Amino acid sequence: MTDLSEQLLLERRRSIRIRRSAMLKAKLDEIDRPNIKLADNRDEMTQSFALVYEEYLASGYISQPLPSKMHLSVYNFLPETCIFIFRTYLTVISTLTQIFDSERFGLPMDALYRPELNVLRARGRTITELSALATPKETRWCNLMIFLSKTMFEYSRLKNVTDICIMVNPKHVSFYKTMFLFDDFGPERFYEGVGAPAVALRIDMDKIEENIQEQYKNFEIDENLHIFFYKINSTLQELLGGRLFHEKRQPMDIEDAQFFFRARQDVFANLSLRQKEYLQSLYPFLASALKEPLPAMDYRA
Repeated sequence: MTDLSEQLLLERRRSIRIRRSAMLKAKLDEIDRPNIKLADNRDEMTQSFALVYEEYLASGYISQPLPSKMHLSVYNFLPETCIFIFRTYLTVISTLTQIFDSERFGLPMDALYRPELNVLRARGRTITELSALATPKETRWCNLMIFLSKTMFEYSRLKNVTDICIMVNPKHVSFYKTMFLFDDFGPERFYEGVGAPAVALRIDMDKIEENIQEQYKNFEIDENLHIFFYKINSTLQELLGGRLFHEKRQPMDIEDAQFFFRARQDVFANLSLRQKEYLQSLYPFLASALKEPLPAMDYRA
């Protein structure tokens, strides 16, 4: 088998081919070979980070343009973090990141809602945060985020996640509460990270299926989120390329980590010694790079 054939076969195994159906009024006919996967290489991650950057910049959440034109955080260097992407063939057109809580790093929303999160932690809950949701305006009508959300929900159930949390701009609260049945979790506070107010919302995974079944019980099949999320066959086994769900996710490739580190060295500022030691155990080059930063990349064409 040629290298190209092997690459295409691997790509096929790692992607979810989306059926061209009317489910939730998805309009995929104009999308070339629509598919969902976990971003696991430099090109896919770069496209995801660039898409989030473009949307955040357009929304005013990024005050100063960045040479790299990529939005990412230190959480993207943690193996457990999942970047779900929806692509048209090989081009990312929608993305969603799920960050898993950890003792060393916590979650991004700890910056505003640590007391609320600590209540859940004290109860032994398994918490994740959704972040970096982005879809260009020209493809939002396709309901791509619905497909990414379904995949994220399936993954969360298999990973025994008990709580899915998110910080959203107050103007988006109604959508998340009405569509996905998020509950109020924390009051409105100002988030310096994006220069805008935020509201904390939460899904209790112990109750969500019952709630969503009740909410959508009178909806037609192609609009019924309960049927779509819980009755349509799971495609996660295909998404993960045959890997077992309990397998530990691996760190970023070293060369990719160096690339993204050089692009956004600023995201490593203000880390604790414990956090630095953990990251250095994953990426040995950081032992020296965090002391003497690598030369910045030249993004000029």
